[in-house]
Amino acid sequence: SFNKDDLKIGMNVKLANILLPATIISLSGKKNQMQVQIGNAKMSVKVDDIEEILNNSMNSSNTALTNGIISPSKKTSSSLFKSMNVSSEINVIGQNIEEACFVIDKYLDNCYLAKLSTCRIVHGKGTGKLREGIHSFLKKHPHVKNYRLGTFGEGEMGVTVVDLK
Repeated sequence: SFNKDDLKIGMNVKLANILLPATIISLSGKKNQMQVQIGNAKMSVKVDDIEEILNNSMNSSNTALTNGIISPSKKTSSSLFKSMNVSSEINVIGQNIEEACFVIDKYLDNCYLAKLSTCRIVHGKGTGKLREGIHSFLKKHPHVKNYRLGTFGEGEMGVTVVDLK
């Protein structure tokens, strides 16, 4: 067990019901809440959802990759490493258009590097403003071949399916 005061920004933690490690990106949230990043998705979690603080050297290869500090011998495995870690879906529900497009831009770069052919952006149905903003962003994105709304069983209006170049 650990104390809430032990938690620091940049720390990797194990969350209840989530397999991937989460990185703490902000501690200033509502009482007993914090922002974490899992892959490309950011979310708020309660301190109670944290099961353990992970050995933070575990993710050092990941930080080296995102900072571009890769020794020549590791360069060949970097695209392989990326493709294993890129999810084919990103959830931006609750974000504003600017935040969502920023996250989606990085996500599409990772999908492109991982040579994924399609991916899904979950934006929710809501008023449709977020969807419209994301669609106008996708129109201009260099990695996007085309995109469409999800079909029945895929999330319909709440999901955009993107075909990558």
